Amino acid sequence: MPKLEKMSSEEHVSISKKMFYGGFAFLPFLWLVNFLYFFNTSRQPNAPKALKKYIYMSLVGCLIWFIILTSWYGLFVNRRISWGQVADRITVVIPKGL
Repeated sequence: MPKLEKMSSEEHVSISKKMFYGGFAFLPFLWLVNFLYFFNTSRQPNAPKALKKYIYMSLVGCLIWFIILTSWYGLFVNRRISWGQVADRITVVIPKGL
């Protein structure tokens, strides 16, 4: 795989675009990798606007997924007992006791 510095701007945009759309397949980690991988490249004065668009949309998507998953985790942990049997059915490992 060629180094990032040796790739053309079009290749940067193409890879970033593929990683952005790949993140919609329930892969929010791919969005984070896209942002971290191309962040320094997008800060250069000759960076294409499309590259900036894809990496910042990837960052927003990753943050939205993080908020959704942590909210679900907090809700589930705090309300699992009151949900009764429904919560037990969706629990992978059922804890002992209350």
